[in-house]
Amino acid sequence: MIALAKIAIFIPAFNEEETIGSVVILAKKYGRVFVVDDGSSDSTAEVAKKAGAHVISHDRNLGYGEALKTIWRKARGISEDVIVVMDGDCQHNPAEIPLLVRPIIEGNADVSAGSRFLGRFIQPPPARKEGVGALNFLASMQAGGKALDYQCGFRAYRKSCLAKITFGNSGYPAGAETLISALQSGLRVVEVPVNVRYYDGKEVPFWRGASLAGNLIEQLAKRKPLLFFGGAGVAMLFLSALLGVFVIERFYGAGVLPTGSAILTVFFGIGGLIMLLIGINLYALEIAIASRKER
Repeated sequence: MIALAKIAIFIPAFNEEETIGSVVILAKKYGRVFVVDDGSSDSTAEVAKKAGAHVISHDRNLGYGEALKTIWRKARGISEDVIVVMDGDCQHNPAEIPLLVRPIIEGNADVSAGSRFLGRFIQPPPARKEGVGALNFLASMQAGGKALDYQCGFRAYRKSCLAKITFGNSGYPAGAETLISALQSGLRVVEVPVNVRYYDGKEVPFWRGASLAGNLIEQLAKRKPLLFFGGAGVAMLFLSALLGVFVIERFYGAGVLPTGSAILTVFFGIGGLIMLLIGINLYALEIAIASRKER
């Protein structure tokens, strides 16, 4: 069994001077604490150092994904066996670290992902839970249908498995990419209930959610073209069929041709066929490329 002293806690932080000290003090009960200061313009680095953290500073703000890459590089040279990643804004409770790392310590998992859906959203902003659920659905499609809280940043990793987890995004989508990569690499990923508290003034900007959704859709289109384009094509054909039924009923029942609905019927029908053909062709191309690589 891995002792608690073999846990390292990494905290990506950007302009968190008001909360980072408390998080560090509470977290260091369970292991060494490292704060990755992502180019903060306030006193985040200084406060973290005074609280007892080892601080790694970026010269400028590079994004959450770059902070994770710094964590991955730093983790290679430390002696701890389990790596915990958590936020520095007090949303995650350091007292839950033992619960989070337990599946790894007991040998039942390689990655332990915190889940607000198994635990609790405490005082979430309006529509936050629904928005996270929608993003998780997109991520699960990319990960082969595995339902997880891909957007929760409170996680633990077995250090020896970090090399198998790859991600390219520099921003917030990197958080979901790490779990998707872990699953695609065949690592054992489990969920642990965690409670995440939201505070006034800490609402996530709309652009961040849109960026996450856009990235997930883009990756889904690239990695699973048949699912993305084929699924969209089938959905459009279904809409075309529904509209077609409405047009026929109106024409034969009332003797009126609903021109707008008729045009939409044709549009969705042709568009659906095109999307379906794109998906099939890209899937066939993907198989051909994979077959050539095997040769």
